[in-house]
Amino acid sequence: MDVRPDDRFLFSYPRSGNTWLRHIVFYALNRDHVTDMERLEQQIPTVDTLEFPARLAKLGDRQRIIKSHLPFAPYFLDGKVVYIVRDGRDTILSYYDYFQHIHAYRGSFDQFLQKALAGRMRYGSWQDNVGSWYGYRDDPNMLLVRYEDMRADPVAMAERILSFCGIDADRAVCEAAVAASDVGKVHKTFQSWNSARGTGFSGGASGGGRKDWRSRMTDDQNAFFQDHAGDLLEQLGYERS
Repeated sequence: MDVRPDDRFLFSYPRSGNTWLRHIVFYALNRDHVTDMERLEQQIPTVDTLEFPARLAKLGDRQRIIKSHLPFAPYFLDGKVVYIVRDGRDTILSYYDYFQHIHAYRGSFDQFLQKALAGRMRYGSWQDNVGSWYGYRDDPNMLLVRYEDMRADPVAMAERILSFCGIDADRAVCEAAVAASDVGKVHKTFQSWNSARGTGFSGGASGGGRKDWRSRMTDDQNAFFQDHAGDLLEQLGYERS
């Protein structure tokens, strides 16, 4: 696509909080709640879908805000990019839950973990995707945020992200946007999309979006993750154990 200077991109590896962030941005733009996934896709379309060209054309000349899970490509920084990163172990566990519900995956978590870390996924491995963006974290057109920091203080992070994107939103709007984007409302958006596809999967944000890899991964599985992505995990400020 021809990236414009006022384009804004919301990037992440899958299962890292991108849909939650889109809800917040949607409210800040419209002062309204998201009611279904199709409405969200019309306003903040996903770049890597068949419907994207038509949805992009409908946005016209106004500022475009676009979501993707793609790895780094330099032309995206002709606009501005918000990249959300989440602890890769929680990310892959959430991705595993997603594949079980949406794609009827019947393999074990060990098998899925090996596949994910080997890069045999649509968006590559967690470490390659995140690492490709991490290398540009100091670019003035990129803002790297951690999902866990968003969970800890969502209003402050909303203020930071919306300001970076050039979206007019004071503290009261940010508070309202976060309230309008709680886990129950994000679940409903996922359900509106998945019901049409024959599944009631709500998005997998169990525990209010707080998965704990320590309660679900064995020491051997964590060691396997460390062998592939431990250095990047540490650079991002996550504990190895």
